[in-house]
Amino acid sequence: MDRTSTNRVTLRLQNDLLEVLKREATKTDLTLNAFINKVLNKNVTYEENVNAILNVVFPHDFFLLIVDKLKESDIKELADRGPGVVKKLFNVIGMQYDVDHVIHNYFAVIGKYCKWFEFTHKVTHNKYRLVFCADANSPKWVQFLKLYIKSILESAKVVITNESQHDGIIVFEFTYKGYGN
Repeated sequence: MDRTSTNRVTLRLQNDLLEVLKREATKTDLTLNAFINKVLNKNVTYEENVNAILNVVFPHDFFLLIVDKLKESDIKELADRGPGVVKKLFNVIGMQYDVDHVIHNYFAVIGKYCKWFEFTHKVTHNKYRLVFCADANSPKWVQFLKLYIKSILESAKVVITNESQHDGIIVFEFTYKGYGN
């Protein structure tokens, strides 16, 4: 079994913060050390992969209200800008823009840390299946996400063989042209 090397570090934490960390660690069935590592890893990953470009943060419900006021043409125009945004982010953090990096370093990170959607995926040889679960109470948000994700996938040179959307669940199946090259 491979073990990751570690270092012992002594921290001083405020009592109220320590109590919150202990309570959350217990809720997730983790040791305090494992929970603190998880929190630090999450924060570093977010800072490196998401917050590398200036972002505006405000409540999700407010954002959905804004999206619901958009016209169909505005939603399409915004979604079409997705590849440019992701390519810019990848250039800033020095990452190659390909489908595997997009899946692991954009879709997974955005889903996990920004909560745009829940994300799962399966890869078998050159066949990919991506599943995004979004807020079904906002049809325009789901529509935006589907168009946004599709434009990013197509810009990463995939051939989408199947796509579906039902009750906020968006599924893309595709093959990757660059697989095995």
